[in-house]
Amino acid sequence: MIHIKHILSILPCFLLVPQSILWGQISEVPPTTVTFDKVQLLDRYVSEGASMGDIDMDGHMDIVAGPLWWKGSDFKKVYAYAPVKYFPIIGPGLEGYSTNFFTFPSHIDGNRWIDILQVGLPGTDSKWIKDPGKISIAIADIVGEPQYLNALANVCHESPVLVNVIGDDKKELLAFSEGRLVLGIPSRNNVGDWLVLPISEVDPERFPVYSHGLGAGDINGDGLPDIVERSGWWEQPKNWDRSSLWKYHQYPFSPGTGGAQMYAFDIDGDGDNDVVTSMDGHGYGLSWHEQIGDKSEIHFKEHIIMTDRSEDNPYGVFFSQLHALTVADLDNDGILDIITGKCYYAHNGRDPGAEDPAVLYWFKTVRHTDGSVEFVPYMIDDDSGVGRQISTGDLNNDRKIDILTSNKKGVFVFIQK
Repeated sequence: MIHIKHILSILPCFLLVPQSILWGQISEVPPTTVTFDKVQLLDRYVSEGASMGDIDMDGHMDIVAGPLWWKGSDFKKVYAYAPVKYFPIIGPGLEGYSTNFFTFPSHIDGNRWIDILQVGLPGTDSKWIKDPGKISIAIADIVGEPQYLNALANVCHESPVLVNVIGDDKKELLAFSEGRLVLGIPSRNNVGDWLVLPISEVDPERFPVYSHGLGAGDINGDGLPDIVERSGWWEQPKNWDRSSLWKYHQYPFSPGTGGAQMYAFDIDGDGDNDVVTSMDGHGYGLSWHEQIGDKSEIHFKEHIIMTDRSEDNPYGVFFSQLHALTVADLDNDGILDIITGKCYYAHNGRDPGAEDPAVLYWFKTVRHTDGSVEFVPYMIDDDSGVGRQISTGDLNNDRKIDILTSNKKGVFVFIQK
């Protein structure tokens, strides 16, 4: 028998509980050994995302959020590589948003030091900073801007991804730019704007400045990463000449506004890649799309994980504003799980559920013997949430995945115990 006291303890967001749930019609979340220690690194709004990399090349992973980086492995010392600005949580127009949306630590110029690619508000030019770990300056001592180098111009998307699509030794920035879907790669000799590799035709209405839902993964099983977007997927040509357009396959992964980062991986264990996506970065919904059919005619079937109603999730879980999403094997069972949460005040408090707690969840991927899949939700925290970028990795070399988020509530690290 499920006691009402226990049911209330596992409900997310402390929302109004329907009578059907109170009378035991939800499943009890099974126990898990995956737990986290929460550390708040900053209690002010500096960026919409956080990332990790060995910035000072000392063998320990560091944490990056906007112009700040925290030195691993204890993250007690914080440095800045550029002037630090704290942003208001709300404001008219764009005043209530940080100009730092994404940071991507990466070897951009090919030397041994990590560089940082910065992506700001949609429609602005991305830029990169060479060897920021050499700066190591206290926050109060930063007096001027660093030397910013040009990257992809006019980055128009709220879910850009730095990913290796074309198979060379460097990652590309996947985004919309100048009214089309593109990959941006560092220019020769790292001088001037990045080279633009077009994926689609130019269509500003089809590829607007503000858009949601983007990612990469091998859909057709040919060993080449394809591109997934909320309305369909683009097939990478074999022996691509880096100029011809990719073949487009229409499918409504998230037929509304789209949500966040999208991932293609084998969810059900049948040997082909499926797609997971949040449905609306400023509303509700989380689904995975099962790949069905054969390789000559690929189709998908949607499986709903969560909607705007507790009745639609076996465990009564629902929350809004899933504006950032990632996947990682949190419990070391060899299967990727989903990490997402609520983006606190994503539209300055105008979105549905804006005042609900800023939760962070992981959804365990459970494959059943009959071929079905379920995602078991585990709340990590109810007072942090996500921004536009979640990052995961092993921060303390204990072979367990840790989680980073940054948003209007501050910068957070969740260390797996």
